[in-house]
Amino acid sequence: MLNEKNLPKYFWAEAIATVVYIMNRTPTTTIHRTLEEKFTCKKPDVSHLRMFGCIAYVHVPNEKRSKLDPKAEKCIFIGYSLEQKGYGCFNSSTRKLQVNRDVVFDEMVSWYPPLKIAENGEARNGDVPSNVEQKSQLINGP
Repeated sequence: MLNEKNLPKYFWAEAIATVVYIMNRTPTTTIHRTLEEKFTCKKPDVSHLRMFGCIAYVHVPNEKRSKLDPKAEKCIFIGYSLEQKGYGCFNSSTRKLQVNRDVVFDEMVSWYPPLKIAENGEARNGDVPSNVEQKSQLINGP
C-alpha cells in the first residue's frame, strides 16, 4: 500500500494497522464469515472503508479558525482509529496525526504523484520532463 501511493516508509506502522483492520472485516474461506462477525455475532459495516493514502480534507471547527481561515485542512488518510470513531489523517504541514470524523475524501488523487523514470535512469515526479516547455494552444473559431 505504501508503494502504490508513493508514501514514505515511516507510515509502515499505520499501513500494517490498516491491513489488519480490513482483514478482520473481510470473509475468510475457512469459517465463511468475517473474524469480526465470529467475535461479535453481527455482520460488520464496511461502508466507512476508504482508500489508504488518498487526500483527506479535515474540517476545522469554528473555534479553531478566524473568519478568513480555510474551513478544511488538506491531509493524508492513513488509517482508522481503534480508540474512537474516526479516521486517522496526517497533516504534513504540522507533521501531526489527528483523528477526526468530519472528513471529505478524494480517493482518486494521491498525495505524492507517481514516480517516473527518466531516460538517464533518475527518478522524478510528474509526467512532463523539466526541459520541455508547456505551450498554450490557440483555438480558432469558424
